[in-house]
Amino acid sequence: MSTVRELRIHGVGGSPGEALLGLSRPDDAVVVGEGLGTVFLARREEDGRSVEGYDWGALTSSSALQPLWLLLLPFTLLNVAGWMHPAFDRARWGRGAWWGQIALIRGLVRALGVLLTASWTLWVGVVAVDFLGYQWVGVLPSRPDRLLGVTAGFAVTVCLTGLLLWIGVSTKQRFERQQPDDDVLGADERPRTWGREETLADRTFFSHEPSMTRQLRWHVGAAGLAGAALLAKTVLAWGQPRLLLGELVVVVGGAQLLLLGALAVVSWPTGGQYPTARRPRALAAAAATLSVALTNGFMSGAALLVGRLLPDPAARPWGPELALVDVFVWVLLVWVVTGALFVWWHRRRGEAADLPPRRSRLGQELDGVDDRWREAVARARGLATAGHAAPVLLSLLAAEFWVLAMLFGLRRADLGQPPWRWLPPPDGRAWLFQAATVVLPALVIATMSLVRRATGAVRVRRSVGILWDVLTFWPRRFHPLAVRPYTERAVPEFQARLNAHLTAGRRVLVSAHSQGSVIAFATLAPLWPWKLERCALLTYGCPVTTLYGAVFPAYFGRDRVERLRAALLDGGRGWRNLWRRTDPIGGAAFGSPGTADPDDVHVADPAAEPSSAEVPAEAAPLEDYRRAWVQVAGHSFFLRERPLKETVAELADALQTVDGGRPGRGTGRAVTG
Repeated sequence: MSTVRELRIHGVGGSPGEALLGLSRPDDAVVVGEGLGTVFLARREEDGRSVEGYDWGALTSSSALQPLWLLLLPFTLLNVAGWMHPAFDRARWGRGAWWGQIALIRGLVRALGVLLTASWTLWVGVVAVDFLGYQWVGVLPSRPDRLLGVTAGFAVTVCLTGLLLWIGVSTKQRFERQQPDDDVLGADERPRTWGREETLADRTFFSHEPSMTRQLRWHVGAAGLAGAALLAKTVLAWGQPRLLLGELVVVVGGAQLLLLGALAVVSWPTGGQYPTARRPRALAAAAATLSVALTNGFMSGAALLVGRLLPDPAARPWGPELALVDVFVWVLLVWVVTGALFVWWHRRRGEAADLPPRRSRLGQELDGVDDRWREAVARARGLATAGHAAPVLLSLLAAEFWVLAMLFGLRRADLGQPPWRWLPPPDGRAWLFQAATVVLPALVIATMSLVRRATGAVRVRRSVGILWDVLTFWPRRFHPLAVRPYTERAVPEFQARLNAHLTAGRRVLVSAHSQGSVIAFATLAPLWPWKLERCALLTYGCPVTTLYGAVFPAYFGRDRVERLRAALLDGGRGWRNLWRRTDPIGGAAFGSPGTADPDDVHVADPAAEPSSAEVPAEAAPLEDYRRAWVQVAGHSFFLRERPLKETVAELADALQTVDGGRPGRGTGRAVTG
């Protein structure tokens, strides 16, 4: 049996099962290893055992509660924001100091996270205590006791907030407590609290359960303070027509806008990315702003929806928390227009002049493209460019929300009133307010409908799962109520299988597609140098540079990529990357605009070969060649490409020449540290 193993790992979209190995029947694959809800598969044939696949899709697509993760999206976005800072050696000021750029970004994100938890608790209290427990009970014909209604409202607030915190605690026990493989850690490397400049090269990067526990305590305290503020405001306003608990939401919302502005200033300078045509700015502020916008927009819609339950239209609860409700209508309109213009601009700028024209006549074999097909390829290339520029769009959308919220808020500010009365309740006559009473509740209903559909529709659940595969790569360092990270399991499990082969004297070719490339990077980065020298990496549809390197340069920036690249396959060319111009997610991993790198292998799309004369008489049993000139593959079907097959053979031959012996355990950090 071959001493070289090809270890495949798939991308987003659920579990591919045996299809990961090019098989069509489950019985053609055997299970050669298991994780916690995941499996390692190999081809049944003895000669095919040299190809294995890690199926990790169940970590994000098998949970029946997965659709409810949509409700945790704001917390998840804010957690991701904390990882969007410059490379540690490219910080503009105060590296390592409490007042340094990276420390300020992280501190502001944590403060916004605490405010987000408090805001969520306050919004639930406004709806449950003020709208339903106090106002709705007060206008019922039977006039029941308001005290009973308010008590029930507080009980609902405590239960819903407690449920949210319980989710963080329960998932922490099943994910953050997972330990790395013993062969990965050194004698003195046990999980601890987060360090200032930890990177993926740190072997305990995905094992910081003590830090998660400390974060949870802060957020339990924030929820408790918010509940105490609700109680105090209720007592002070008792007997009035309305409790106006929304004044507390206004105070927290104003603090959020101020902190978001400060975060935008601090996170504006970037550094550590590969040179790109459009370098995104203030991405930490952008993700945090979208988090705040989604929370307040969704909760405003829920409040308006509940307000419609009041039998008397004149008593509907227009409180301070709804005074900027029309801003969300403007934001939605601006976002739709901006997104449409963004896509249209990039789509029309795509070009395909390099493709040969079709010269064959009708009925003859294709040898190029006609005008219609050329336009289709040009559009696909333009949309791929739009996908790579998505971080810029993220910044634009966030800036639009922040500017509109500040302009509307300052315009309506009444400086003669206390700060929490800046925003008077709307009179309901303007068309924007009327539109908001329809649009925002409709969005809430649509979201809940999507959640309900996703619980039963596999296709919808898989589409929702793609979002989480990207967002939940990162540990919950900045918000413990984010969706639990699948990497806490996937990376240690993939490392364990890799170690099993390496310690047995085998050499391993890691073959990774899309998000699997990111997991593979995180798996290889902390390995001992003697192990990396016996590994090669093949990526395709790889977002390590196009997305992660641009957005998270401290962890996937140019220096990190080059260090891992240099350490693979005995310090040789051990990392090859295949990419297409039509791929909106992956791209070149090493090159920059105007330059090319020999390890970035461009794959033609549509395929230009093989011709009918080159196709073997017998069909290949696994992953036959893709047909020429009839398909734009974009982000898919890389395993059927001739360049990939040739690259696999080349890297496997190179690995055969590497010494398979195992030296003694080294010391210190990995080469990529």
